[in-house]
Amino acid sequence: MRLRYTSNALVGATALLVLGASLASAQDTTRARSQRRIPISKEAPGEVARRDTVTVYKTDTLRLTGETVYRTDTVRMTNTVTRVDTVMPPVPPVRLPGGFYFGIGGGVMAPNGALFTPNSAGPSAQAQLGWQGARSLLGLRLDGNWAKPGEDSFYSGFQADPDIVNVNGDAKLQLPWFHHLFGQTPSFSLYGIGGGSYIMYKNLPMRLNPTVATVNGTTVVGDNVLVGDTNWQHHWGWNAGGGASIGWRRTELFLESRLIAWNTDVTPQARQIPFILGVNWY
Repeated sequence: MRLRYTSNALVGATALLVLGASLASAQDTTRARSQRRIPISKEAPGEVARRDTVTVYKTDTLRLTGETVYRTDTVRMTNTVTRVDTVMPPVPPVRLPGGFYFGIGGGVMAPNGALFTPNSAGPSAQAQLGWQGARSLLGLRLDGNWAKPGEDSFYSGFQADPDIVNVNGDAKLQLPWFHHLFGQTPSFSLYGIGGGSYIMYKNLPMRLNPTVATVNGTTVVGDNVLVGDTNWQHHWGWNAGGGASIGWRRTELFLESRLIAWNTDVTPQARQIPFILGVNWY
């Protein structure tokens, strides 16, 4: 019975298929047929599939590339902003003045000793050449000093436009404890100076040694003035003093004073005290 039922079903299905095909053929013959063939299988399906694939691929790629470039630029900017070397550069070494130097200065000279009574203060100028290491305690200096004492009104009759010229060879002692008083720069220094002097002068009135006389049993001491000689006079003497300086790079500003003294046979010790403000170049 199963086989019979199956065979009947197959026969019925076949008959339905044949009948459907006949009806379709009858319908197609009634329509106008076109002579142009429409390429459906090769053009439309293939192009749609390719466009979808390409569009998705390019969009994803561009987005991923954009994100990658942005992150790369961010990392580079972070490296560029690093300020370790720019904000805190290494401190350059401080160069302190030292070695050979020359300088000039000017100021005023005050008379003392045998020069005090017939003379007053006058202008003074100086030039020097020396050697001093930046950290050396001891240095050497050779300088020339010129001075013109002023005229004292009481002794104006003995005045005749005097000039004094000194050549001084000195040792210079630099104290080592105050170099960094103002920090690394400028460098500050206190120093002492002293040595021998060669003194030349002309037209210089000087006070003579006191004269002692007895008048009616009374001792009288009097001062006389020696009129200045128009010829240059020459004597050996000495000088001693000190000063302070501030130096930066190759320049040093200084202020100093000292006593320059010499002796004669007929006068007390003659002394002059110049006050000089000047500058040295190393």
